[in-house]
Amino acid sequence: MMVLEVLNLGLKLNILGNKKDYVCKFASCYGYEDIDKFLDESDIITFEFEQGNEDAMIATFDMGKLYPNYKSVWLKIERDREKEFLASKGLPVPRFKIAENGSEALKIIKDEFNGTAVVKRTKGGYDGKGQIYIKNNNFIDQLKTINDRLVIEEFVDFDYECSVIVVRGARDFFNYPVSFNYNREGILIYNYGKLEDKGEVKIAKDLTKYLDYRGTMGVEFFIKDGKVMINEFSPRVHNSGHYTLNSSFTSQFENHLRAISNMSLGSTETLNFFGMVNILGKTDVQSELLKYGTVYWYGKENSNPRRKVGHINIIGSSIEDVKTKIDSLISQLYPDNLESIRII
Repeated sequence: MMVLEVLNLGLKLNILGNKKDYVCKFASCYGYEDIDKFLDESDIITFEFEQGNEDAMIATFDMGKLYPNYKSVWLKIERDREKEFLASKGLPVPRFKIAENGSEALKIIKDEFNGTAVVKRTKGGYDGKGQIYIKNNNFIDQLKTINDRLVIEEFVDFDYECSVIVVRGARDFFNYPVSFNYNREGILIYNYGKLEDKGEVKIAKDLTKYLDYRGTMGVEFFIKDGKVMINEFSPRVHNSGHYTLNSSFTSQFENHLRAISNMSLGSTETLNFFGMVNILGKTDVQSELLKYGTVYWYGKENSNPRRKVGHINIIGSSIEDVKTKIDSLISQLYPDNLESIRII
């Protein structure tokens, strides 16, 4: 999706990674053995995922070519860095503690969290990976065997989860509408909007300022009794912002490229009520689903039940119209798993 927007803006694209990737049909691709050539022949460098090649990111940052800057990546490489940074800036986060291993985590959970907490490995976790929900002494034996650094976070019985996509350029800051997100076991299943802004936008704007950020960012929140808390931020385009491809004047992908290329940002106005449903673990989708919205297929050759292989964007005349369409899509995409996927 980023590649397509690069082409639409008339920019030349180089890609560092797997030369066999299908997107190399549209760009000049370099293997990691050619990283020096890639760096020399690229003026501006960005990344699709913060858990990428750290050495390459550091090298590009040192050359003054990396956007967003390496600080935002460094904070995301280990969760404890992210949590401690957010707290140090006075941004609202759930209560947390850091443990050096599972045994220390168990003591903290018992003494300070009344036996209930969410435990997250500091490294390598996304889409629900590397997380354990501790309640009623479940997973205790598993936790005892962990020798890695861990974040222990209070369990928030939130009213709902939401996110906001923001973009910061050299001169401007814009935001897209707040969206309601439904996650299952750490993976986004669907989202919709527009939701009322309860302070999420200001928090996200402050965060981009503290990071001296350039580009598109997704910020996820818990809402509990009207209180807004940051769950995490993503220094890149975000899954919950895929709806912008159809509902906004300028997509999150195009605005990311505009921001890092020192162009004026495009309007983030969204004309319609919108929704998005992730396609997980499928090799194809029924043609009748096309009537509900626009299907985006990622061209991934391999799949598993939790892998995002595409998504469907929906527009509607109201929130209820969008929710009805999402309900129909979910029932057809996941007929065997409806007990775990509900429309809220």
